[in-house]
Amino acid sequence: MRLRIRQLALVALLPALVPFAPARAAEAIDPAADPPAGVEAGPSPGPPAPAASGARKSSDAPLDWAQVGRDAGYVFGRPAHLDRRGWAKLAWAVGIGASLYLVREQTRDFIQDHADQFHGGVLDAARKMGNAATPVAASLGFWIAGEARDSAYDKETATLLLENLGYAGAISGMMQLVIVSERPRDGNTVTFLAPPVGHSASGDVTIAASILAPIIDRHLLVEDDDGRGVRFWKRFGQVGLYGTAGLVAVQRMWSDAHWLPDVYFGYVNGLGVGRMLVDSRKGGREWRDERRHKRVAVTATASGLRITWP
Repeated sequence: MRLRIRQLALVALLPALVPFAPARAAEAIDPAADPPAGVEAGPSPGPPAPAASGARKSSDAPLDWAQVGRDAGYVFGRPAHLDRRGWAKLAWAVGIGASLYLVREQTRDFIQDHADQFHGGVLDAARKMGNAATPVAASLGFWIAGEARDSAYDKETATLLLENLGYAGAISGMMQLVIVSERPRDGNTVTFLAPPVGHSASGDVTIAASILAPIIDRHLLVEDDDGRGVRFWKRFGQVGLYGTAGLVAVQRMWSDAHWLPDVYFGYVNGLGVGRMLVDSRKGGREWRDERRHKRVAVTATASGLRITWP
């Protein structure tokens, strides 16, 4: 489906539609400098105030090709460095996807039997998020915003969007050599290992999910010092992005183009690669562990549920 030019332009300019920080804020008079002739020195102003929201922000890692190579090494070499918890997560992700093959035909029958109850216009509109032009336009928007605000952080987001699109797409291509299936409207054959040309993880869903982590994990995570309004809009943005990517998955099944496991692995692929790229730029997963310790934890015990918080 064609993506209208004006919709692409809106996506591209969206990151730039934020209040610009004063470009010369860092060029204030140095309080440690000698006062001009005839002016008495006043008391020390103390430590500088925190930077205002929207001010320039440095990137998490250098913006160069060497870092792009390190990102690729982190993503494709990650399985060799998984700890016990990492292997458990990977096993759960693959196991859930494999189990979906057991119910894929029932799921397809249910969706097609109730196809008239879905709002086709909404699903088709959501599918635009799965067009390759969408992350490219979003990347352009963040780069423009980074130039306008002198923000290396925004430029880094632009870079990660393109990296995620490329790396997740490469992994989708590798999956074509492991397992493929016919489109539901054509048949239900599944072929393993060195299969002929077919379909595996949904490309549309992979592209849509590749937008999530670079934007949500870097710009929409709620911080302790966020006010009520900021928290609302961050969570609204998270729900909007995750939900729209989910609608892309529904649309691919509603249009009888993909099976349930196809859209699941596409979602996991795009989101998982994106999170690994964010971790690569931050030097590892430690920052996620620190955030996790600040959240309320609910664990199941022999006597019931245990709720703990910092």
